[in-house]
This record gives sequence, structure tokens and C-alpha cells, in this order.
Amino acid sequence: MDRKHLFFCHKWFEDYTSHFHCPDAEIEKNIILKLAHTYRVCENITVIARSLGMKEEDVAIAKALALFHDVGRFEQLRGFGSFNDSLTVDHALLGLKVINSSGVLSILPKKERNLIRKSIWHHNKYQIPVTEKAEVTLFSKLIRDADKLDILGIVTQHFETRDQHPNQALDFGQTDELGLTEEVVADILQERMVRIAALKTLGDMRLMYSSWIFDINFPITLAYVKERGYLERLLADLSSDPEIIHVRNSLQAYLEKRSLVLI
Repeated sequence: MDRKHLFFCHKWFEDYTSHFHCPDAEIEKNIILKLAHTYRVCENITVIARSLGMKEEDVAIAKALALFHDVGRFEQLRGFGSFNDSLTVDHALLGLKVINSSGVLSILPKKERNLIRKSIWHHNKYQIPVTEKAEVTLFSKLIRDADKLDILGIVTQHFETRDQHPNQALDFGQTDELGLTEEVVADILQERMVRIAALKTLGDMRLMYSSWIFDINFPITLAYVKERGYLERLLADLSSDPEIIHVRNSLQAYLEKRSLVLI
């Protein structure tokens, strides 16, 4: 992908999303949040891709992927007022429908179109199929890392300022408790990402986001997670019960172990 094509993608994204601003303060707040998120993910994916020594034309594809990865969120938010795919619609599927109907990718070679589409599809799934082609797997990992890194910043700040600045769309309808569900704890102790379907409390949600460290793919992403203290900040308000201390220690031990493996 060259600069002209990337500029075209950027212009399309701006034009498309400009139609979603509305007078409803709660929805508008989250439209702005998703716009800012998209641009930060573009920055994240650029940094990650360049840390891997990728060619600039491939970095440009990664930037376009970042621009488009959450395009379905805007229609989802307007239609449902929620970011919870399990209760509304798969935002990756919705985004692909928007992209395909718009023809925005038609200016790109078929290989690049398919690469972007498949990576969008994989970006929010529990895992990437082991049967996927190597190039698709690489770009899917890039967007998953770039996306997770920014979401961790968003939700960490949300939990730290939630009393002053509530946002129901970020709570996914969970009960306002910090207690933990047995299934969620079991996933953590077995070094598995927690599934959204298992969540029952905001404490569970904190653990779910913490469990994302089990799906970090690149050294620079992990370095930022550690540098910004996301793990410690997400777990800060949980109690000092022995079970929670055990979970916290397990997460911290994994983070340190992965740091050594990824260096």
C-alpha cells in the first residue's frame, strides 16, 4: 500500500464516522472515545510494526487495518448504545459489512483487501485459528496487540475515575461489585484469557482485562503494559483475600516470565 491509498482510506474513515455525531450526550461521549481509540491504535500499530522491522508499505497496510478495525462500533453504538458484542452484534462482522458495501477497499490489490478483511475478522475473536496463513496471522497479531494496548489504557482510567465519570457502555452491564467468579479465577490460574461470557461482576471484568497479558504477542507491547503499570492498576482496588492475592501473584509471575521470553 502506498501513501495515496492510505490517505484515501483515512479520508473515507473521517467521512463515514462524521455522520454518527449526535445530540445524545452519552452516545456522543462514546463516539468521541471510539474515534480517539482508533487513532491511538493507528499509532500503536505503527510503533509495533516498525519495531519488527517491517517494510513501510506493510506498515501502511497495518495503519489502514487499524483505521478500519472498529468501524462497526459506530453503528453498534448508535443502534444499541453498548459495546457488548455478546448482547448486541459482533462488531467485526458489522464493520466488514460496512467496509464491503462501501467499496473503500476496491482501490487495493486483492491480496491486501483480503489481508485487511481477515485481520479485522480475527481482531476481536478469542484466538486466531492455527490454520490461518502466516501473513494473516502476523497482521492479526499486530492489530490485536495494538488494540489491547489502548483498551487497557481506556479501561484502567475508567476504573480509576468511574465514580466521577461513569460510563455504562464500558461496564458491560456487570454488577457493581469487586467479588470474583470461580470460573474467572480458574481461567487466570490456568493462564487463559477470560471470556466475556463468564463475567458477573466488575471484579471479574478487572481480571478479564488483566488476563489479556496471556495474549500479548510482541516485546514492545509487553514493555508498554509493564511501563504503564496496567496490571497493578487494574488489580489495585481488589481486596486482600488470600484467593485474590494468589490470583494477583499468578498474573505478576506470568508477566515477569513472559518478559524474559520476549526479550
